[in-house]
Amino acid sequence: MSFDLKFIRFYVLASLLLIVLPGKALWADAATPVSEALSELPQGTSPAASTVSLEALIESVRQHNPELIAAKAEWIAKKKRVWIDSALPDPMAGYDVMGEMTETRVGPQESRFMFSQDIPFPLKLYEKGKAAGKEAQAAYQKYLATERDLVNDLRKFYYELYYLDASIEVIEGIRDLLKKFEGVASTRYANLAGSQRDVAKAQAEVSMSLEKLFELRQRRETAAAMINAILDRDPMTEVGKAKLPPMPVLNRSLIELVNVAVENRQEIKEMEAVVSGSKHKKRIAQLAYLPDINVGFEYTAVGSGMTTSDEDGKDSWMFPLRINIPLWQNRIIPEIQEAQKQVEANQARLRAAKNTTFYEVKDAYYRFDSASKIEELYETAVIPQAEIALSSDQAGYEGSKTDFLNLLDSERVLLNARLAQIRFYTEALKSHADLVRSTGLDLGEFEMSESEEKDHDA
Repeated sequence: MSFDLKFIRFYVLASLLLIVLPGKALWADAATPVSEALSELPQGTSPAASTVSLEALIESVRQHNPELIAAKAEWIAKKKRVWIDSALPDPMAGYDVMGEMTETRVGPQESRFMFSQDIPFPLKLYEKGKAAGKEAQAAYQKYLATERDLVNDLRKFYYELYYLDASIEVIEGIRDLLKKFEGVASTRYANLAGSQRDVAKAQAEVSMSLEKLFELRQRRETAAAMINAILDRDPMTEVGKAKLPPMPVLNRSLIELVNVAVENRQEIKEMEAVVSGSKHKKRIAQLAYLPDINVGFEYTAVGSGMTTSDEDGKDSWMFPLRINIPLWQNRIIPEIQEAQKQVEANQARLRAAKNTTFYEVKDAYYRFDSASKIEELYETAVIPQAEIALSSDQAGYEGSKTDFLNLLDSERVLLNARLAQIRFYTEALKSHADLVRSTGLDLGEFEMSESEEKDHDA
């Protein structure tokens, strides 16, 4: 064998070693194997350096939210109206000084003192007090509804915060993996084992991941600002990362939840109190046919007269009794008709509140059921399959059996699957929050109370 032929064989063998060995060394050193890298990717549940609990935020809402403070003040003000509307009107007192004294049989009248009190027909004050009491009950239910609305909004913004934080962690992990892919593609290109297109594609994917991060961080600032607004805090106050809430378990059927909502939802209770109050007001209008009473006392000072009678100069007194006469029917009848129409209007609003509740319970129930099932599908099937596909394509790319585009496609599938799993998890949490709001009762406490009753009966 000639020296030239030996040299050519040695040159070819050395070239092959330079191409293959650096590429394998790069996957081992510059890039963690995909199976290990996937296990290191954030799942959206990693502990945050600074976290905030939902319970602490809810307590802060109850103490500081101005809308809730206003609703509570209105409720307390309505309670005071019960005393006002059921109280007697102020009495009247008077003192008359006679100009030219009126001469009587026993002497001239010098002055007169009088006192009177209007007394509405007793049932009128009773009905007014009951009507005011129902208005206070309605205000209390409105206060509770306001509290639950605010807590529900806070829950959903908190869950959105978790979704955004978890998505940011997932994308940052995928971006690190893409950078390793980019390093591999660059080394293979430098060693003439890959194309410049692979490097450009990897760099483009890294840039696109930055775009997603910018968008998610902007949305996080918006969610944090909304939380600060609900808490009545400075909009620039930093909001920590949300903790991973456990997936709720729903042990009640749709029919049972609807029945719970009819009995417990604050808007329904509010309208029931309003209907009852309007019936009392109608009764008040009907009682206008009954007269009111005015009782009083008058004392007249009499001067000495011109007679020798024992009654001469003796003061006089009397107890006047007066009643009003409900004569003008053109006022009373329209008042009764007005009150009746108000009863009908409030009854219609009550039916509308129940219909809205039926819809909201059913909508939230099926949204929760669907989102929780889809989330479980992603967690147990889609994500593991996507991880296997990415590992397979990485091995194929190492062995030059598949191109870089297939590797990137597998990376995109895994990224989208993980983001979708987080999104459906948070959608299930939001739907459950809406279900709690529409039923008007904490479903966890409801389940506990039901089980305690069963144990007691047993």
